[in-house]
Amino acid sequence: MFRKQEKVFSAVAMLQIIVFFTVILIAIYAYSLNQLQPFHAELDKTLKQFDKLSKQIEIIAQALPRRTESKLIVNEIARLTKELQHRQKVKDALSNGSFGSTDGFSGYFEALAKAHISGTWLTGIHIAQGGAMLSFNGKSIDPELIPIYLKRLSKEPVFNKRAFNILEIRRAEAEPELLLFNVATGG
Repeated sequence: MFRKQEKVFSAVAMLQIIVFFTVILIAIYAYSLNQLQPFHAELDKTLKQFDKLSKQIEIIAQALPRRTESKLIVNEIARLTKELQHRQKVKDALSNGSFGSTDGFSGYFEALAKAHISGTWLTGIHIAQGGAMLSFNGKSIDPELIPIYLKRLSKEPVFNKRAFNILEIRRAEAEPELLLFNVATGG
């Protein structure tokens, strides 16, 4: 405890180390500055060109007349917007079924043709309210063929969900050997 302790770093040694690192850092800074000098010159040159071009753009922009909205374009946009709204309304009406079926009528005609039985033939088909109302008339030479024809129709997918609640069968006045039939949805 009372012995004289040796100092590892004296104040002079510490000062020499600080001076040494300061000289090294100054040398590194000078080297880096020397290496970046060409880039600084290029940056200054590019900034001057940018300023020059910006001024030219301002001069040209002031020389050009101001754009105004063309009445023709505004009117055309308004017309097309109205047409788009109208088409959207039509699309919505067709989509929700307010005009009837959007599937078309070819399925009905195809089913009527598939169910055909020799000895019967159709004389009229009436489709109304987008397919909601359907009736057809026909002739037959045999009264037993009419129920068979209707049974075949009921097996067709397009008529599966269709309820026919009117069936009329009568003899033709002009040709008593023929039976006339009428099948229709109610309503």
